[in-house]
Amino acid sequence: MTRTEHVALKGTRDGLVLYLDPAADFKTLLGELDQHLGESAEFWRGANVRCYAGGQAYSPEEQQVLTDLLKKHALELSGWLSESEVYVPGKSQESQENRGAAIPEHEQRVDESQSEGKALFVNRTLRSGTSIQFDGHVIIMGDVNPGAEVIATGNIVVMGALRGVAHAGAMGERKAIVSALHLAPTQLRIADLVTRAPKDEGGSGEPEVARIKDNRLIVEGI
Repeated sequence: MTRTEHVALKGTRDGLVLYLDPAADFKTLLGELDQHLGESAEFWRGANVRCYAGGQAYSPEEQQVLTDLLKKHALELSGWLSESEVYVPGKSQESQENRGAAIPEHEQRVDESQSEGKALFVNRTLRSGTSIQFDGHVIIMGDVNPGAEVIATGNIVVMGALRGVAHAGAMGERKAIVSALHLAPTQLRIADLVTRAPKDEGGSGEPEVARIKDNRLIVEGI
């Protein structure tokens, strides 16, 4: 899931769900959504979106403005969800069961692991100028050379040397990892945290994994 203060966009097995804070001003929601989609819409381009706004009811005119904004970012508004149809972020499983809303099994697993989901296997070395962007996990069966980049909403695993740019958890997933047999990237990013390799080649020469711990991006042996 990726979110701002009043807007959250989540990919589910049934498509995208856009959560709108029912207490927020409509213009504030539009501003946050426009900025957020402008930064990340390439991962969702062409998708259908269903909206959930709690008990808030928007006028036909407001719904049309929202529809037009989504179209601007190549997204299609396909409908609205009621409280009984949607998993609400931030509420405990118990509270949602008590109000009668069923929590799909795949929603319950979201915060437990980043091991599941779509994966792209690239069976080659990425040379300078190559860019891979994927909504899911990316596994490179080769090297990532300087000047190449890999961007994934999930994990990035390189079965060789990572010397280019890697951005895992690109939609804000802080549980994502980057691992490689030789980890010496020119830039390494997970969610909103970023670091660069030292001026020397870097890397321990042993397989390593980068992850976020205690709000810091760390690299450790596998």
